[in-house]
Amino acid sequence: AGYVAARLYRQIDGSHPYALIGALSFALPGSVFAAFTALDLVLWARGATSAVPLTTLLALLLLWLGLHVPLLATGASLGFRQPRAEDPCFTNLIPRQIPTQPLWAHPLVAALSGGLLPFGSAAIELSSLYSSAWNGRIYSLFGFLFLTATTTALICAEVGVVLCYFQLCREDYRWWWRSFAHTGSCGLYFFLHAAAYAHSELHLSGPTAIAIYYGYTAAASAALSLVTGGVSFVACFWFVRSIFAAVKVD
Repeated sequence: AGYVAARLYRQIDGSHPYALIGALSFALPGSVFAAFTALDLVLWARGATSAVPLTTLLALLLLWLGLHVPLLATGASLGFRQPRAEDPCFTNLIPRQIPTQPLWAHPLVAALSGGLLPFGSAAIELSSLYSSAWNGRIYSLFGFLFLTATTTALICAEVGVVLCYFQLCREDYRWWWRSFAHTGSCGLYFFLHAAAYAHSELHLSGPTAIAIYYGYTAAASAALSLVTGGVSFVACFWFVRSIFAAVKVD
């Protein structure tokens, strides 16, 4: 993660490498660890036997700070040392005026519609995962899970490239964050689907059970959004470089 992020950050002429390393090291892992600790404190306060011991929390903290952060910083350091790839063509220093876009091309509309296809490809398997995670059932369909994850990643790449192509055809060059949001909304649909599953199957009672379920679901949704959005962005980055590399300038 550190190597790939550093290469991309160098490619877009980023000027704050230490801020990038800090964000990669502490943004998502720190948020997940803080949420996990807070939920565990709720279990401790309720006297639940499922509360994670303090030694386990310290072991997780040690793995995070002693293994994850150094490895990520090392990968980022190697990535920053790599030469910047040459741009396929020159760009105008003066931004071009973007024509008025139709309503269906609004970033929010495109993001919400783009996340439907990748989520739909994995929706059938989600029920089995929910049942295994929250009802204590054994999950054994790992081959089918790998196939589902691969299919979802391919669909994310395809949807991101298609929506990026339509956006460029409308002379809107602001594709960077939109390519991420086009399939990053898959995490939102995952959260809504998990909420519907809890309402229909689990029938949660009490604030502790609700906090535990929705806390872990929110963390999983955020991670899924980063993964699906990242796949779309990398695919669009390769696509844009490929099409502009094929442009012949006289």
